[in-house]
Amino acid sequence: MSRLFCNSPQLCVLEKQMQQPPGYRPRGGGICIMNEAEWRSRGNYSEIVDCVISRIQMEHLKKRIQEIFQEAGEEYIFRNQTHRNIFHSLFIGRKSESLCRHRNYAAAVFLLSADGGLWERTKRHVADTGIYFDRIRLGGVTLEQYILFYAAKDVYNGTKHIRLSELADRELIADGMLRLIVNAFVIEKCGVEIISGQEGWNAG
Repeated sequence: MSRLFCNSPQLCVLEKQMQQPPGYRPRGGGICIMNEAEWRSRGNYSEIVDCVISRIQMEHLKKRIQEIFQEAGEEYIFRNQTHRNIFHSLFIGRKSESLCRHRNYAAAVFLLSADGGLWERTKRHVADTGIYFDRIRLGGVTLEQYILFYAAKDVYNGTKHIRLSELADRELIADGMLRLIVNAFVIEKCGVEIISGQEGWNAG
């Protein structure tokens, strides 16, 4: 596939669409993950991720995710220490109840807080009562921030702005970004306790 020539996130997405054949429709619409009863029978987070990967129907994407998680190392769940600290402070603070009670809320906050610049733009619209995406203005964001924002919106609202074919494209979505998105979908299905248990946190 040719390289992208546009710089802005919005134009990059448009350019990707223009490169596709007329009438192109990607196979599949989202990542299918186990239900709550199934994940509770699993021993740890890595086993849950393995099960998630096994259920992806797109072989190219499945192989890519397997490679990413095999090479993840110590930063297995969070993007970096700053991301971990932001999420942990929310988890033990005023948003603890919302994070624990609403899995889609926790998954979206996980993605929005993965980038410091994006979090600064969006955090005032992340209330205890919900995330008000319609009030957020994204002017001047990077491509990574753009992807994180729409992945968060997808996992929160159940929409499909980001497609499986785009997740499989390394030119559009970097490995670290894909790992975060998969982790977010695991949180959306399994709840924040799956990572709080892994990290040894206790809600205040």
